[in-house]
Amino acid sequence: MSELKTITVSAAIFYQDNKILAACRADKKNYGLWEFPGGKIESGETSEEALRREIQEELSCHVQAAFFYDTVHYSYPDFNLIMDCYICTLKEDETPKAQPHIHSELRWLSQSELLDVSWLPADIELINQLGTFWNDIFAYQHL
Repeated sequence: MSELKTITVSAAIFYQDNKILAACRADKKNYGLWEFPGGKIESGETSEEALRREIQEELSCHVQAAFFYDTVHYSYPDFNLIMDCYICTLKEDETPKAQPHIHSELRWLSQSELLDVSWLPADIELINQLGTFWNDIFAYQHL
């Protein structure tokens, strides 16, 4: 039996106006499931460099500030995921725009709306943490 491959990614938890940004996947395999935007870390990149590059590519905007939050480890049936998660802010006057081949929709969710969408399995525990510790995580002195 062969060992599953491991994919390492960075993900942005954008926080703005007491809401976080969720992105709905547009690919056939995960269509309709929601995630935090981001993507694979390429050879020679740091996790934060990958985050900034992926956000420019996926959302046509720029990360202003990125604070490391947590690393999620999740085993899917066909691969293992390691996801570095960052609490992020957008550069002033920028609005994320979904690239139709990556995300079908973007939505800003308040704490009470976190469970209104169907999250990818790797994001569920993170969503539960964010919902439970929202005020501590997003305290104004941290952002």
